[in-house]
Amino acid sequence: MTYERLFTSVLLPAYDRVRGRRYVERRRFLDSSQWWSRDRVLDFQWTALKTLLAHAFTSVPYLARKYRAAGIALDDIRCWDDVRLLPPLTRTEVNTHGPELCSTAFTGALLPHATGGSTGAPTRFFRTYESYDWRTAAKDRAYSWTGWRAGQRALYLWGAPLGRVTRGQRWKARLHETVQRQLIVNTFSQDDRLWVDVYARARRFRPTLVVGYVSSLDAFAAFLSRTGRTLPGVTGAIAAAEPLFDVARRRIETGLGVGVFNTYGSREFMSIAAECECRDGLHIQAENLIVETRQAADDGPSEILVTDLHNYGMPFVRYAIGDMGVVKNEACRCGRGLPLLRRLEGRVLDTLRTADGRTVPGEFFPHLLKDIPELAHYRVEQQAIDRLVISAVLNGPLSDRSQSLVRREVTRVFGAGTTCEVRPVTHIPPLPSGKRRVIVGLGG
Repeated sequence: MTYERLFTSVLLPAYDRVRGRRYVERRRFLDSSQWWSRDRVLDFQWTALKTLLAHAFTSVPYLARKYRAAGIALDDIRCWDDVRLLPPLTRTEVNTHGPELCSTAFTGALLPHATGGSTGAPTRFFRTYESYDWRTAAKDRAYSWTGWRAGQRALYLWGAPLGRVTRGQRWKARLHETVQRQLIVNTFSQDDRLWVDVYARARRFRPTLVVGYVSSLDAFAAFLSRTGRTLPGVTGAIAAAEPLFDVARRRIETGLGVGVFNTYGSREFMSIAAECECRDGLHIQAENLIVETRQAADDGPSEILVTDLHNYGMPFVRYAIGDMGVVKNEACRCGRGLPLLRRLEGRVLDTLRTADGRTVPGEFFPHLLKDIPELAHYRVEQQAIDRLVISAVLNGPLSDRSQSLVRREVTRVFGAGTTCEVRPVTHIPPLPSGKRRVIVGLGG
């Protein structure tokens, strides 16, 4: 029996039985439902949405009050056009009214989580085990569109846990990575020494799939091209967390020698949409999420709104995620009935530099600052090679723990000679260029 078969037929079902989870059931469902017709997908969404709204109107205090103030009753939502009557949910509302957005009828466990704040405003929220199984199954389905199968080896050019990690947490992470056959490399500090090490470890590990931040994939692929190295056995690459522009896609595909599959996700929902083998738009994970835009697609890119159909602990209904896009209901050549996200205009994070010549992906700071509870909004500017300034709108004074975490992690990544000032402000103004960037590198 191959490990992939052991993993999917024995280990995963056993885990679900022991923990009372439903990942395997959800994954099997999604593998089948992706081939439904568009009408059947819409019928499934509508049934799930009506059930969710009945739950929200009756057991989520803030949403019930918000809809009542807008003059909307549950019976007013009779068709898809009526859904647009519901006022969108904002990040500010989630952070301000978090407890009132939790259902009084939900009796299961609420799992605390936070976004990285790559729009400049971290969001703290709760999810449930049921919603986590849906979103994990959706993510794995998207990865399977590259040809990868659960249980096969995958290399992750990713971030690393920040702050102090206990021995128990480290052991648990290693066990998880071993069983899942994952090699996770921290790429928050990049130079050729890192890539030489990554290459050597990857050759020993022999991954089928490479997953990473776009900037990390791009830098690793450039290293491979420049040094004439190859990674045998890799069949595909997943680009995540940052916008994938055509020029970067070409560089990554040249360096790795495989096709790159773009994905779109967030910490609130994990996988939102992903490219299939046709790579002609991103398929929305429609059985788990409803993704719409504030204006009609014919009007061009518009604000993306997301509804999580399965998080009954803290329902997100028409949540304004902070990105712009165009949703199309046209069919993909692959035959899947899932709608397509044709255009995505997301946030862009500058790459930062260190005094000793390394580069740091802009994603480092959202990854770090999500763990600072006093932070409401921020912008990070690299004003000199050894000076960083975080302009921060605070909910309260920074605790000693928060100050220590920022100092320690910035020093670890950028070096002891780099200063990082947290500068309290009342608001974050646009840059002189008029742009609202969250991470601003040298010369930005």
